[in-house]
Amino acid sequence: MQGIKSLTLIVVFGLVVIGLGVIGRSLFDQIGCEGQLFNNNEAPTIAQKLFGDRIIGQSFVAPRDGLNRIDVMFLTYGQLSTPPVSLRLLELTGKPENPVAEGVEVFHTTAEANTIQNKIWHHFDLPPVATSAQKRYLIALASPEASAEQAITVGGIERNVYLPGTAFFGSTPVPADITFRTCYQLSAGEKWTLLAGQLTRHRPGLLGSAGFYSTIMVVYGGLVGAFFWQLVKWEL
Repeated sequence: MQGIKSLTLIVVFGLVVIGLGVIGRSLFDQIGCEGQLFNNNEAPTIAQKLFGDRIIGQSFVAPRDGLNRIDVMFLTYGQLSTPPVSLRLLELTGKPENPVAEGVEVFHTTAEANTIQNKIWHHFDLPPVATSAQKRYLIALASPEASAEQAITVGGIERNVYLPGTAFFGSTPVPADITFRTCYQLSAGEKWTLLAGQLTRHRPGLLGSAGFYSTIMVVYGGLVGAFFWQLVKWEL
């Protein structure tokens, strides 16, 4: 009986470690991703739906080189069958009157509707853009095969909270932002450096030291391991 209890504790500890590892990996993958993360489309207007010849866009400025992923949050409201959604990434120079027509296409892809989930980030992977830093881009979304009844809604917020860019309805800028984030190709070392900078920026004393947070992580891991080891010893 004691052996079973000990084995159970070891299995539980293993599951905790695996769970923390999965969560940590997910969070680590998001380091370096930036954009407009808010969505308040609980009662979306018709202008937020993709169908026919309409295009919903979002401009942004890439903060670094290596742009390799664009995430967009869609809302499906339980629709099971909708036509594909296309995404075009256009590089903008100057102040074009019609950014959709005048932008230079960098990337174009299509997402099948059955891969899009309600209020879940949809990832559009693209070949890394080596020289993306400080360039202005436009994300252009469309679903020309969809009818109004089949339309997928683009998540977003009806305020211009993302200052480096704005949403577009066709070629017209609107005071709003879609829910999006852009991610960049970074090595593990570059991600750790970026994370350390974000944690310590403008913080006083120990809170401004990357070593402090590393020590906290090591101590926390040690305490969790010691706790489960003591449980196992007591059951032996």
